[in-house]
Amino acid sequence: MAQQVSPGESRNQITLDIGGMTCASCSLRVEKELNHLPGVGRAEVNLALEKANIVFNPDQVSPRQFVDAVNAIGYHVRLENYQLTVWGVDETPLRMKFEMTCLAIYGVYKVIVNVADSTATISLLQGVISIDDVVRTLQDHGFSVSLRNSQGKDPKEQERIRAFYRLLLSFSLTVPLWLIMLHMIVPIGPKWLGNTTWQFVLATIIQWGPGLTFIHRAYQNLRHGNANMDVLVAMGTLSAWGFSTVNWITHGPLFFDSSATLITLILLGKYLESVAKGRTSQAIADLLALRPEKASVRSPGQNAFEWRDIDQIQIGDEIQIRPGDKIPVDGIIREGQGLIDESLLTGEPEWQLRERGQCVMAGTIHQGERAFVMTAQKIGQDTVLAQIVRTVEDAQAGKAPIQRFADRISNVFVPTVMGLAVITFLMTGVLTREWSDALLHGVAVLVVACPCALGLATPTAVMVGSGVGARHGILYRNGEALERLSQVDHVALDKTGTLTAGRPQVIAILPVGRVKAEDVLYWAASVEKESNHPLSRAIVERAKEVAGSLEHVPGVDDIFTEPGKGMVAESSDGQGTVLVGNMTLLADYGVSLPGEWDQVPMESLMKRGATIVFVAVGGLVYGALAIADPIRDDARRTLQRLVKDGYRVSMLTGDRKISAQSVARSLGIRDVHAELSPVEKARLVELWQKFGAHVAMVGDGINDAPALAQAFVGIAVATGNDVVVHTADVTLVKPHIMTVWKALAIGQRTMRKIRQNLFWALGYNIIGIPLAAFGYISPALAGAAMAFSSVLVVTNSLTLRHMVIDEA
Repeated sequence: MAQQVSPGESRNQITLDIGGMTCASCSLRVEKELNHLPGVGRAEVNLALEKANIVFNPDQVSPRQFVDAVNAIGYHVRLENYQLTVWGVDETPLRMKFEMTCLAIYGVYKVIVNVADSTATISLLQGVISIDDVVRTLQDHGFSVSLRNSQGKDPKEQERIRAFYRLLLSFSLTVPLWLIMLHMIVPIGPKWLGNTTWQFVLATIIQWGPGLTFIHRAYQNLRHGNANMDVLVAMGTLSAWGFSTVNWITHGPLFFDSSATLITLILLGKYLESVAKGRTSQAIADLLALRPEKASVRSPGQNAFEWRDIDQIQIGDEIQIRPGDKIPVDGIIREGQGLIDESLLTGEPEWQLRERGQCVMAGTIHQGERAFVMTAQKIGQDTVLAQIVRTVEDAQAGKAPIQRFADRISNVFVPTVMGLAVITFLMTGVLTREWSDALLHGVAVLVVACPCALGLATPTAVMVGSGVGARHGILYRNGEALERLSQVDHVALDKTGTLTAGRPQVIAILPVGRVKAEDVLYWAASVEKESNHPLSRAIVERAKEVAGSLEHVPGVDDIFTEPGKGMVAESSDGQGTVLVGNMTLLADYGVSLPGEWDQVPMESLMKRGATIVFVAVGGLVYGALAIADPIRDDARRTLQRLVKDGYRVSMLTGDRKISAQSVARSLGIRDVHAELSPVEKARLVELWQKFGAHVAMVGDGINDAPALAQAFVGIAVATGNDVVVHTADVTLVKPHIMTVWKALAIGQRTMRKIRQNLFWALGYNIIGIPLAAFGYISPALAGAAMAFSSVLVVTNSLTLRHMVIDEA
């Protein structure tokens, strides 16, 4: 095989869309087969999402081998089929080169070239690569190709439509069987209803028409040593149909209505389940809907804007965004300004003013009154929106640890049920001598115990829970993060950038005598404008707010830094040396504070944690600036809610003790640890966990990375456009700290739903199997109960979508 060609970065993880799975036994069988392939580090199959998440070594195994392995055991990987127009591949060597290039593209499974009409049909692994990336890659390799037509409907939707028609056919043929049975009890209606041949014909069409899907999948599973739900359904319906067929020939009792009703009810249950499962992944659909289909684009060198599909946008293209438009890619505003609604992406309700040179993100909406022009910087899978979608998909595809409990049960469940059905049949027949009743009892046991609900209990709740989190600006790395959050009892928070805004501000200006406050600020800004220090930026930003620009600040020359003390410069108009820094800097240059200066306000500000920056010109102190990092508006309310809910709360910071204690007092935090290095934070978290605490560490994902990695759950507060902080289990896109409590609440409620689902799935079988064995449940009623149990589990998970998170 040719060397892999990837349009993006090389990968070692892939998610495949898998069809044909009906229960937990199916997903475990696929998972086992994939994990046995050489080069596969980990494969996890999610029944509810019908996806396989595979971590692998591309040097040892390829995606094509995954597809072949899944197909070999009776399931199938969903493919997207497209048709391309290809020029210049009439000759065999060129056609072979084209085919080899196609097959080498990461995500292409199959290609068929038709030289006669200059077309190529390409099959792609769904969700792995886009057809536009394939076309671009082929064009980069020198081939003249264009997309001829799209594939049409989504493969999942096509499967759902086929399932509906199977159900419709089965139901329309089962109704006459019900009328025939009614005619046997109440002899009214046409005489043909009493003809047993009609029963045989109708039941046979149902068994080997709509019911053939169960028989085929059961055969495929048994052929590969696996027993799943289809085996139980096929055995049950074939037993009832076969026994009735023999009795039809020998004029014995008939149970054709049982097999037909069973198939119809199970098809109904599976169809309703597929519809409900589609709603569980609504969060992904909502996020993808934030992308517009087209945009007004102008490439470098062009004069006019033209409408293009957003997949055709390249880095460096200019895009015109009109009022009400959705922004198609990430980029920087080049002309004008925008009033951006980011609520659908980050959960932040207030519109944000973005001016020239500032960033805007794909999926946000321009709510201003005038158009602006932006330059594309990140496109396709590199946008913030794409990262969020990918994170939600990863969370939904992964397994929560509690799922392993259901997996262990599913491993032995079907063989155990088959054994119980055989025992029920034999014991009932031997004890009662009514072998027809014994068969019905055995069939009922087979059908009532189908493990669908057990396999859906955990993944559907994880899917909905992670989707709810995304709506609130919370990204969970996987299902395990949701489960771990429900066990947290200790919340440790970083100060800077977490409890505080992370952006120091000038909170007070203290001039000496008759010196104007503006003069103190302007002299400080004249020196600090050359520095990138956070305190320097705070001074410069405040000066810009007051003066509108830095054009009127005094001129200075020969600026240099005194490390750990401040900055020094010379006045351009001969007023002498300009000092901007701490007391040590003033002392080094022989400058003392004036005796008449009231320093009480300064001391008060220092106790509140503010940093004092002195300003002196020509040996005279002009005044001082108090700079502090403001506490987030919702920090106090969040901490009160955490304490109310029983969490132990601590603050960890590398900042000075005086500043940390000031913030802690303001927020009511008693457990404060200051002047810690990143490593010391991690060691403290480790110490707490050794004493049995389940610690959630909340930080900005930069200096707190060691502590985030050490914690039982790491929660990163995203900054700017960095919405995916890989060290953390949970990323908070929304800038409000209250989202920490929301993340914990969603985790708890999701786990509550999972436990409810498992209780129902297991309790249903514990009650249903004995009732079926003793004849209290008919096969038809067993089929209805089995279908109802799966739909109930999915519907129970869907109620998470409407959860109300009360912040009061």
